[in-house]
Amino acid sequence: MIDETEPTEGAAPRSGKPTLADRVTASMASLSEAERRAARALLARYPTTGMETVALFAERAKVSAPTILRFVAKLGFTGYADFRRALREEMEAQAEYPLTRPHADGTTTAVSAFTRSLVTTVENSLAMVSQADLEALTDLLIDERREIFLLGGDFTDPAARHLEFHLRKMRSRVRLFSQALPRRADELADIRKRDVVILFDIRRYQLDTIRTAEIAKQRGAVVALFTDRWMSDVAQVADIVIRAQVDLPSPWDSLIGLIALVETLALSIDARQWPIARTRFEAIETVRAKLIP
Repeated sequence: MIDETEPTEGAAPRSGKPTLADRVTASMASLSEAERRAARALLARYPTTGMETVALFAERAKVSAPTILRFVAKLGFTGYADFRRALREEMEAQAEYPLTRPHADGTTTAVSAFTRSLVTTVENSLAMVSQADLEALTDLLIDERREIFLLGGDFTDPAARHLEFHLRKMRSRVRLFSQALPRRADELADIRKRDVVILFDIRRYQLDTIRTAEIAKQRGAVVALFTDRWMSDVAQVADIVIRAQVDLPSPWDSLIGLIALVETLALSIDARQWPIARTRFEAIETVRAKLIP
């Protein structure tokens, strides 16, 4: 969901339990072909499609209304109302931010528990990404015919910059979008068909990031999204969606899961690109030695 009045990411959600999107993804193998169409329709416009009537959901998925009801039953819900109630609870969690969350007391016990949760967050984030999505994004990023554009939000900008650092060491034509919207408009005008736009957007989702994705898609770019388990509305236009766990026992969300995914992607690119990237890296080091004695 979009919060136009407060476009700041980084507020922690209510709990770390699996989302409905997680349950849908995990259930794919057990669904019929028609039910999988319903699942894909839900994930493509998550959670918006699930908040619509059964008839509208069925129309979007191009299946029958009874198929939608069988689909939600296989997810473990007693009915469509129960399914929508679960979605509403997730949407309420998305609306939380640091002022609404309890703060730790700073004791050794609290710090120790937080430390353990960091490890779990990385493990969960890596488990959430599919090898197919990772390989597909790697294929796009090693194709030097494509220019790469990246954008992070108020909270996720460090993750976008971290990926940009790795990419520009291994290939040319890598750009960070400006946070200043008038300048970003100029940069968006440079996008050509088949270029790649990578966006980072977690709750509370930023409207300018969503609009950037829509414009990039209209210009023919391939859009990749790094988001949280609830998924930014950018997912509606994204070709690749990579989710990370961002919630911890803290008032604040964490970037550690996103950073782990960025570094995993960088390693994947390095493994495929190093024979070519090595020449670029050596050239950079030669210039660096002259510039910084």
